[in-house]
Amino acid sequence: MDESIQMPSEMPEQVRLRSSTGVVQVDGQRYAVGLIWQPLQNLDDPMLEVRETAESEMGADLYCLRPAITPQYGIGRTELEHRDGMPSLAAAVASVFTDQPSVCAVFKVDEGWWLVAIRNDLILAEEDVVFSNEEEAKRAYASLMAVPDWGLRIVPEDWQMEGAEYRDLSSILQKARKIRLQPVNAVRKTKFLLFIAIIIILVVGWLIYSLIMLWQNLMPNKVIEHKVQEPTVLPPVRPEPEKSKPWEKVVELPSFLNQCWVSSYQVQSVIVPGWTMGNIECKPTGITTSWRLTNIQEGRLTWMNFGLEEYQLENMKVDASSNGDSAQGTMPFKKLPIVSSVPKLTPLELEEDLKEIKQAMNMTGLQYSRQTLLDPPNLPDGTKPVNQKSYTYYSFVVTSPFTPLEWISFFNKFSGLEMLRVQYTPMGNDNKWTYEGRIYAK
Repeated sequence: MDESIQMPSEMPEQVRLRSSTGVVQVDGQRYAVGLIWQPLQNLDDPMLEVRETAESEMGADLYCLRPAITPQYGIGRTELEHRDGMPSLAAAVASVFTDQPSVCAVFKVDEGWWLVAIRNDLILAEEDVVFSNEEEAKRAYASLMAVPDWGLRIVPEDWQMEGAEYRDLSSILQKARKIRLQPVNAVRKTKFLLFIAIIIILVVGWLIYSLIMLWQNLMPNKVIEHKVQEPTVLPPVRPEPEKSKPWEKVVELPSFLNQCWVSSYQVQSVIVPGWTMGNIECKPTGITTSWRLTNIQEGRLTWMNFGLEEYQLENMKVDASSNGDSAQGTMPFKKLPIVSSVPKLTPLELEEDLKEIKQAMNMTGLQYSRQTLLDPPNLPDGTKPVNQKSYTYYSFVVTSPFTPLEWISFFNKFSGLEMLRVQYTPMGNDNKWTYEGRIYAK
């Protein structure tokens, strides 16, 4: 093995066997490899799951979270020369091939031959490996080929294997999103440092107090006569109640999207002779749709009422137009839970995240723009009212064939997100969903 890729002698044997090195360099950028990848199960508290996995893996002290249709996290180690802020090479490559059902790739790097395998947008648990020996890399690749249906197979240019192609790693990484490692116990370290700071403040305060008391005891006592002025009693001032911030009372996202998905398909299933259904729209208050009369001989409003009863949509209220050629239906949702979703990103960080996501995932259907919410709004003459506050947010629109249930894990990654509207456009086999909302910045 080349001395440049030797593992530290004190590294645990099971760690050393997974990858001949923990870091590779591409175009001057150091990337972490040899991570242990797991799908994220606990979306409500991912750090709890990450810490449990890290404790079971000897020496694991770093992690990265990879946003995907199925979110995933990778576990790293400083023994492998992984560092805080270092991007994961496997996550970067996976962000480029989200349109592929599965990818098995071997790339020639300066440190050896790097193998990565991705199936159903999940990096396989231990297939983020660098081999120092080319024959070992070929054997590992051949063993993965025993699994059928690889959508994309990539090998070094000089391998020339049937059914595989060559791709330049540098070109791939130019389009990739960088997912960086973070310390597993960063929060615990912060709390410890805060505790130490409080102790120091208390000790310094006690010393200052002791010096003041000593000075007063040493100084001669002086009696100073002065006229005591009666304090002016002012009427108590009642402070105005603090207005809640816009992100402190938003509808819980999973509940809203789940209710929208269930109700949309329930409404879509209603077939009324002589009438054609339009778009279906969900808002936190409920769901609406419309019909237009397309066959005067068959179309009757009585058929519509019968269809709603048949599909157990008695709660839907239908209002027909005055000439009877169109109608609109509305159905309220059950009361959805209200939560607080405090923003964690600055406007610049949020814009950078949205830009990277759009480029990395090739999301042509994602549009966003920076906006400002004034609360309360300006007066009609344009002047600002007293105690007006402004909140920066990014308004977004996503158009996709994927259902609300498939988008829950993606939208949950953003704190301070408020979903305003979801529209479903039935188009045969090409169903289209449009998601509109806003993400507040801190």
